Amino acid sequence: MNHFSPSGAKGKLLCLTLLISAGLVPQLSHAGCLPVGNKMAALLKTEPTRQVSVLAHRGLWGSFSGDASLPENSRASLQKADDECMDAVELDVKLTKEGVPVLMHDFNLGRTTNVYTAFRGGSKYDPMTDRGTNPAVSTVSWQTIQFLHLLTPDRRSVTGYFVPDITGVFTYWNQHGLRTPMIFDTKNQEAVRAIDRLAQENFSSPSQVVGVKVNATLYPSYNAFKADAPTIRGIPVFTTNMLSKINVTAVRRNWQANVTALEINVKQRNGLLQGDMDLAKRAGEAVGVFNAIPDGPGKDEFYKNTGQCCYKLSDLYFQYSGGKDTADERGSWNFLVSEGFTFITTDNPKGLISFLHSKGLH
Repeated sequence: MNHFSPSGAKGKLLCLTLLISAGLVPQLSHAGCLPVGNKMAALLKTEPTRQVSVLAHRGLWGSFSGDASLPENSRASLQKADDECMDAVELDVKLTKEGVPVLMHDFNLGRTTNVYTAFRGGSKYDPMTDRGTNPAVSTVSWQTIQFLHLLTPDRRSVTGYFVPDITGVFTYWNQHGLRTPMIFDTKNQEAVRAIDRLAQENFSSPSQVVGVKVNATLYPSYNAFKADAPTIRGIPVFTTNMLSKINVTAVRRNWQANVTALEINVKQRNGLLQGDMDLAKRAGEAVGVFNAIPDGPGKDEFYKNTGQCCYKLSDLYFQYSGGKDTADERGSWNFLVSEGFTFITTDNPKGLISFLHSKGLH
């Protein structure tokens, strides 16, 4: 057996490098990163700034991270985002059968995990044919999900990373001294309540570290949200299909009177939500948007929220009595900048930050 005992300055530097790569000490890049509270304040515009904040969607993962094998919504994608000094991450939350909140983009487990190994006779899910083992997260127990491994983004290999629960994510954040605000995309009230409770248990100042995006149809008033989440930040999300479900303008005004940040997904110049976005901007609100970058196997294709392949943005043009969008330009960074969005969620945060930097906006 060979033993290696480095000595001297070079040896100490090598030891430090090995410790950093193992995640046992904070990354040196932290020296130039703002504290988490400052990053959250910049995102929510509670501190004056003309800089645009960028949220790393699903963490910093896949080819956009520099490591094509890095899975989405993993502790590794959170750590990588922190290493690269991202402004914030947006992580997706789903609930298990018992109501345990876990990181998962899809409502189902087949596209991103080896769930087929957990069921007798299971087979690897094929998004192209919609065949194979693909149970909904809500039908599987945490006892089973906690042992599932995440797949690489190309789905060809099983990684060593497990499906993380929110408790584990918060513990990891604290133990590794991270500085990145965590914004969670939630789909129901149970998830919002669970995240708020766990944030209270894990952070002395939860509102500086944790926020949630919530559909405006789920919480049509700020008070309704605060009843479920008294300690974390809330960002209401407005999309065009809500126009037939709620009075978007009234709900936007209610939230706007109580928070400093909203996400309003204008799809094209003078699109269906343009008026509400303009009024929010005029009031000095931080206004965000989702940068729609295709994640499917084909050109302009996106995986469905079940993991099945695929749809295109043109399939989602919403029409109601007030009109119809005829394009979706949210994939264009030039469009997003021209609209004046102040925070942007994207799967390519490093590329977007470079683009914004060239415009003097980051």
